[in-house]
Amino acid sequence: MNIFKNKCRGIIAITTLSISSYYAQIIPTIKSPQTYNIEKFGNIPVSFNSGSTSYNINLFRYDDLYNGNGYDISLNYYGTGFVPAKKSNYVGLDWSLDIGGTISREVRGVADDFFSDFPQSSNQLYGYLEGVKTCNKNNIEIYNSNYPSLPAGYGGKGIKCGNHSFELEPDKFSFNFMGNSGYFFIGNDMKPIIISDNKNLKIDISGLSSKQPLHPKLQNGAKCLTQTTTIKITDEKGIQYYFGGNYENLEISYNLNPAEAENRFTITAWNLYKIEYPNSDILEIKYRTVNANSGDRNFCVNNDDILTLQEPFQLMFDRNIIFKQEFSVTNESYSAGNLLFDGTVRWGNSNNSVENHQRSYSATKKSFPNTVLFNGKTIVSFDYERYEKYLISAIPSLKLKNINFYNITGGRLIKTVNLNYYRNQDYFFLETVKMFRKEKLSLEYFQQYNFDYYNKEELPDDSTGLIDYWGYWNNKPMSKLVPNFTLDKNTGDYTITDNTRDSNPALCSVGLIKTITYPTKGKSEFIYEPHQYSEKIDRNSASQFKNVLVSSVGSVGGGRIQKIINYSNDGTQVGLKEYKYISNYAPNAANTKSSGILSSYYRNLDYLKTQAGPKTKESLQVYSSNIIETSMNSSPVLYSEVTEIENNKGYTKSYFTDYKMYPDDPNFKEVYNNTGVTSPISYSPPNMGNINLPYRSNNYKRGKLYKQEMYDHNFVKIKSSTTDFVDISEIIPNNFVTYVTDRVFSRYFFKLYGGSFSPSKKVTSEILNNNLISSTTDYSYQSANGLNVSKLKNIQADGRITETTYKYAHEKANQKLINANIVDTPLETAITQTVNGTAKAISKSETKYDHAANIYPSATLTYDLLNGSSTEVTYDLYDSKGNLQQYTTKDGIPVSLIWGYDQTQPIAKIEGAMYNQVSGFITGIASASDTDAVQGTETSKNALITALDAFRNLPALMTTQITTYTYNPQIGVTSITPTSGVRENYIYDSANRLEKVVDVNGKVLKEYKYNYKN
Repeated sequence: MNIFKNKCRGIIAITTLSISSYYAQIIPTIKSPQTYNIEKFGNIPVSFNSGSTSYNINLFRYDDLYNGNGYDISLNYYGTGFVPAKKSNYVGLDWSLDIGGTISREVRGVADDFFSDFPQSSNQLYGYLEGVKTCNKNNIEIYNSNYPSLPAGYGGKGIKCGNHSFELEPDKFSFNFMGNSGYFFIGNDMKPIIISDNKNLKIDISGLSSKQPLHPKLQNGAKCLTQTTTIKITDEKGIQYYFGGNYENLEISYNLNPAEAENRFTITAWNLYKIEYPNSDILEIKYRTVNANSGDRNFCVNNDDILTLQEPFQLMFDRNIIFKQEFSVTNESYSAGNLLFDGTVRWGNSNNSVENHQRSYSATKKSFPNTVLFNGKTIVSFDYERYEKYLISAIPSLKLKNINFYNITGGRLIKTVNLNYYRNQDYFFLETVKMFRKEKLSLEYFQQYNFDYYNKEELPDDSTGLIDYWGYWNNKPMSKLVPNFTLDKNTGDYTITDNTRDSNPALCSVGLIKTITYPTKGKSEFIYEPHQYSEKIDRNSASQFKNVLVSSVGSVGGGRIQKIINYSNDGTQVGLKEYKYISNYAPNAANTKSSGILSSYYRNLDYLKTQAGPKTKESLQVYSSNIIETSMNSSPVLYSEVTEIENNKGYTKSYFTDYKMYPDDPNFKEVYNNTGVTSPISYSPPNMGNINLPYRSNNYKRGKLYKQEMYDHNFVKIKSSTTDFVDISEIIPNNFVTYVTDRVFSRYFFKLYGGSFSPSKKVTSEILNNNLISSTTDYSYQSANGLNVSKLKNIQADGRITETTYKYAHEKANQKLINANIVDTPLETAITQTVNGTAKAISKSETKYDHAANIYPSATLTYDLLNGSSTEVTYDLYDSKGNLQQYTTKDGIPVSLIWGYDQTQPIAKIEGAMYNQVSGFITGIASASDTDAVQGTETSKNALITALDAFRNLPALMTTQITTYTYNPQIGVTSITPTSGVRENYIYDSANRLEKVVDVNGKVLKEYKYNYKN
């Protein structure tokens, strides 16, 4: 029987592992669950690609704060499987609260920002960032080894400048905020090297401190605290996002090893704390600020100090217990035969017993949002509930209890969201989300979501060692984290000889979401199956220990979605979706080969034999831990072909780019550092230095949807689309950072390029009346900055060709927009069409930005082949918020706009009058709208309508045409009175959807019906 075909079953018995402990020498840098979940959204492109379950609840949205940009707060679920070591977030296990975004970090070597003014040795390596600031070398100089380094006896590591030495391994900074995701490295010249689908982000690291901690020696708590450290990102609209800053905005991993060390902590995440809009509006996210008592300031010195911290400061932390098995043994007299391990290291003719199990400690300092402010006024507040600790070795925790939303001008509560949890030990599962709203359009509004999870009552201790290679719970009896193995000392290949770390397919659904019950009382049920793969990434002697894709069939812990069953509120099944993760799927076909690739390479040992003259020495280093970070922020298996079958009828096949299409770049330069003169050193097995080299990852090219095919109920293809991509780094070839690392006796030099994997061609095909109709769109990226689409070329099935060319701020030499990073807005657009080989210009338009005092449009021009350019409209006047106050039409007619509701909504449009002609009459209507924004009552709304009607009837405005508007700022327009004076009122349902339009007498003019689709 093929166990992989079994559905996941429930758990009958729980077995835990008891292991001895002593202090570790290697402490994993553990991030908060909030950060891991945010990273997971950025690292895994789509849930189809990973087979994972994702779900989003938008709790509230503040619309259009600037240029179409709103502000949302949402709950996001992303479940890949049960990892015992993963902590529950403050909104529950596998849930995250999206309040804006974060920048997280993967430390490579030494943390980039670590530097001490009290070096223990001039040959000690410090962080990369201070070296970049000090040494003044560019990427090419570093790649060509044109820099001073440590003495040969230290392997030539790092770069030496003055009295200090700095590493050359830049950390990886990942960002995920406001729909933007990607990562960057700090360049050798301080310029960030960015990899993102958003090609026009500008990252400023001038505020990123290169000297952490605050002070490494002082005993007043400075060694546990941070310097102010800020990263600023400007998007393509000129909006500036600030991350990090003060201590409360940072997430920090503390090494609680009692041994003296300078680098007590590592900053793991910089949270978004401020957004500055080009119109000078400011949105701020304030995090809970709690200072340590004077006696608690050295909490990071010893592992137990975190347990005695005073509250509420202690509630900012998670305490992590890391169980691991680690040993390093040597053999001075080389012996033939394989190297074996079965609890004892067996070299061939000698044995070495090792102390296997260790315990170490770390703490993770988290950030808890407290309030959100817009222009200094509170629009969101957060309330937390304290939960007592489960074990004496743990600490109490905070969980989010309520979120309160206020109107955009502050002061009026408009919605409350309440969260409740199910607790088992220190695992917290989000159980209910209740939403309460008091609105003038829906006086008694309530919604509730309910969630259930598989086996939430039967879970192991979070420190269990009963896990598979990727950290998922396998509940297999074992006595050690390192499985038995045999190693070929001649080649370096090794084989695991027991199954204690194999995955357990029967546990694939544990901890994953089981059902969602919606406010309509309808329900979705999720059924899982084990992950399977048919190929995996490996490193072996045949590949010179470089990444290679090999055929291998197996299963991985965690679960992939197999079915989603939808039910109506009366329990009737109303929908079924099934998912197949096999290559070349066809109904009723026998093929069952998985399309999955196991991308998480596992090797837990390093072996090396060195020889200097007649002397031979073997060394073996082995490490394994219950903390497997890749299981917390990514998915070990990604699928290149996934089929969705809906209601046992038609199906859709989705194809994703994968490792076979875009393997990692193995190119590097090696510099041999073996400088022995009398006794040159040799080593074996060959190429062992290549193990775990940080090759240039092409992960950003993988997981892209490049083909989709739709089939009808007769299994006949009816529609398809394919997309080709281009790597922008190929267009800007010098956009790289040199990454230098050392292995064995060599230094390795890599070029890590920035870039964006963008569409270059898209072909869509559809069969209509047995005729194939296709269209093709080509994308060209030849703009001045090499990043924007310069031309779109569309070819229709009849051969007609339409070409659209774009020019941006760089092409138009608009330095003002370039400085503001408004660089992807087309300033000039031209369209030509070719029919039967004859090209014809169809249209050309241009937007001018000639105002000296702002960055807003000044005019729109159109071009005629015969008469040249003409001005369609001029934008004459803006207010301090960037709202258009006056424009003039092509016919020379001025139109004035009056903004109310604290300058957030237009309340009147006056055609035929300049703004300075009406500005003296608008105080009353502006004031009435501001009052309505604050009070939000029928009385305030009616008072505004009365004021607007009086404004319309002013004698001074009798020759103009006036249209007036009222709003519920959190929902939309509530009334429009056109120039005719016949008012239309807009009525919304309890879910804030437009329900009907009525006249002043209540007569229905339009009506809208909504039906749920499960």
